Amino acid sequence: MKQSGNPNRTARLNLEGFNFGNLSGYSTEDRLPEPPANRLLWRAIKRALLTHHHEPDLEGARVLYAAIAAHWLRDSPVWPMIVAPPGSMKTDLLAPLNGLEGVHLIDKLTPNTFLSGQVEDPKKRRTTSASLLHRIGPSGIVVYSDFSTLTSMNRDHRAGVLADMRRIYDGHLRKEFGTGENLTDREWRGRLTFVVAATPDIDRSYSVFQILGERFLMVRWHRPGGIEAALKAMNQDTTLAKKELSEAVQRMFKFVQAHIVEPGLTSEAQHKIAALAEFAVRGRTHVPRSGYNKEIIYLPEPEAATRLAQQLAQLTKGSALLAGRSVAGVEDFRLAQRAALDCIPASRRIVLDALMDGRTVGDVNLPKATLHYAVEDLKSQGLIAGEGLSPLAMNLLNQASLLLSPFTKCPSP
Repeated sequence: MKQSGNPNRTARLNLEGFNFGNLSGYSTEDRLPEPPANRLLWRAIKRALLTHHHEPDLEGARVLYAAIAAHWLRDSPVWPMIVAPPGSMKTDLLAPLNGLEGVHLIDKLTPNTFLSGQVEDPKKRRTTSASLLHRIGPSGIVVYSDFSTLTSMNRDHRAGVLADMRRIYDGHLRKEFGTGENLTDREWRGRLTFVVAATPDIDRSYSVFQILGERFLMVRWHRPGGIEAALKAMNQDTTLAKKELSEAVQRMFKFVQAHIVEPGLTSEAQHKIAALAEFAVRGRTHVPRSGYNKEIIYLPEPEAATRLAQQLAQLTKGSALLAGRSVAGVEDFRLAQRAALDCIPASRRIVLDALMDGRTVGDVNLPKATLHYAVEDLKSQGLIAGEGLSPLAMNLLNQASLLLSPFTKCPSP
């Protein structure tokens, strides 16, 4: 049976007729070039990753850091979630953020983390708030490297944490504690960027995290390859690897914060992002099934593409900010493509990749039951018809400039 391809591959970009503005006369490689300083700063990060790690996902790292850079732009923040197996560099990419102004690393979340409601002991006056949000203030970046632990949390506690995060994303959290003390500690307003990491097991709890209303933008990458990765790790100078990457990442973000110019996004780019978001929200919509026989309980209506479109637009501009571009370019949109497709659960993504390559459902190398459920889910959301992509899916992919195989066919309506 044919392999279905790596779901974490780089999204393919159709540049034919693609226009981010007045770019006539530029080659693909020369469009909106990065200023030398920005190019050198990113090159230092690439060098640190390539020197000390086996086949690092450079594009995945760029998505992560572009999402973080979007924190300093106007409008909604981007909350990136790294999804990768253990030992796949998640911590290596997040640790360098420690020490940057406004960044807060945390190791645990509870229902009382954000606004604690702790009653003050009159004998032991606090000098700082017990609530994380008040210690952070109206603007900050929170890094939580083990988001998967929420899946094992008490159900009620987890629901409380996720409900708080949903309101934090929207910029306002208020809680009542049933006491008359510390009234000012009950409310927070501001703009927070949450950066988290999780293992692929997070997909098993997909329905749980839909409580968040899809506030996270995922970036997935595969495990480093086999023996070569193990040999590289055994011979790695861990101290030097951490030092070089940390210095490079911190130099980049300090430079970016000192040179913030809101990048532009042309109307054509916005249209492509809108089509991309509509395809992705249909691909990731949770389809409820019976726990007894796995039958679909009802056909859910896909979420509106509004929030994801905002996030992808912000990510695109965050990438342009890293590059020092005043207008978002082709490489910036490529990251939005990657993140949008990475938001789709892995089994469905494998099916879609195969169909985009011109193959059929029968060519997909997945366990029979897994394949059946993935195809059924995608059919319920209008992306598959028969054995191939639906006309709707084809239309959205073409509008989003995702290059399809010339052999890709959609069934007759």
